[in-house]
Amino acid sequence: MKIKIFFSVFVLTVMALSLSSCNNDIEKVEIQDLYKYDSQYYENLRSFKKSHHEISYAYYASWSNTQNPTSWGERFLGLPDSLDIVNLWTDIPTKESYPTAYEDMVYCQTVKGTRFVMHGDASNYHHTFWDRVWNEQTQQFDYVYETTKNATTGEDEFVLDEKGEKKHKMMKTIGGNEESLRSYARWAVDTLVQCGLDGVDFDFEGWGDGDMGIVGDECNKYLGPQGKWADKLFIVDFFGGSPSTCDNYCDYFIRQAYSWQIGFQTGSSGRPVDRTVLCESTGAESKDGGVNGAMVREYAAFEPASGHKGGFGAYYLDYNYKSQSGIPYKEFREAIQIQNPALNK
Repeated sequence: MKIKIFFSVFVLTVMALSLSSCNNDIEKVEIQDLYKYDSQYYENLRSFKKSHHEISYAYYASWSNTQNPTSWGERFLGLPDSLDIVNLWTDIPTKESYPTAYEDMVYCQTVKGTRFVMHGDASNYHHTFWDRVWNEQTQQFDYVYETTKNATTGEDEFVLDEKGEKKHKMMKTIGGNEESLRSYARWAVDTLVQCGLDGVDFDFEGWGDGDMGIVGDECNKYLGPQGKWADKLFIVDFFGGSPSTCDNYCDYFIRQAYSWQIGFQTGSSGRPVDRTVLCESTGAESKDGGVNGAMVREYAAFEPASGHKGGFGAYYLDYNYKSQSGIPYKEFREAIQIQNPALNK
């Protein structure tokens, strides 16, 4: 969240006069640091996140505001320790692109057991990306290169680019085109694996149900209990219609149950209740501008008539960092405790 502040000429004049007559002594400013815990605390935290429980989930974007964050509101380390899954939403942190965010992410993964998932778009088609296929021998994906038939020999030859190098085969997602959709799924899996992420969340808002099922079927070859990476997550989020074709593949369905837009909604829209995460909007458009967490506590407290829900979540948790209580993420922290009360306080 980047806030632009505009000063009037009058305000600037007052500031200039104040600065000209101020005391030049440097005032000591104490910056509040994060709480520090012992190794047993983190071991218990990781064990809890590995256990079967209703999860907490958050879309979080402020980490990508800058390469050099100056606020805990822009750091993964500043998020609540008990948060289970972070949707990166805007980008993917790497050592080169966001060195601080990348270091924070790895720390949260290894020490706190927090999982990070990338955003996969299933609201539009025509994404362009390099095609790749799975190599069973090397147990990794190989890029596919363009070929053409030699007019004389009839044999396939690689197409070369202007640098004389083999040209990657470009793909584009097309509705109803199975080849392109399976390739898109492989792109997502390869990207999250190469970037050290814990899964992918496809934003299902516009695709056909059958197309989402094709992507789910392809991802299922690599992610989850039946795949190459059993601990990697396949997630689908939705607002209106939900993809019935992915019930056998999804670890979680994120229902965008935004109270500011549709009221307090607790249904699963036909998806398995125990894997449905009820996600509240805590963005600027919600009650109190999102700073006080909107209805995250109510969603955390809700339980279905039988069994349990998948969990609760927040879209743009960033805003709740500015809770008017003065405690960062106060309402979201309380929601975590409401849903899964601590044994020892």
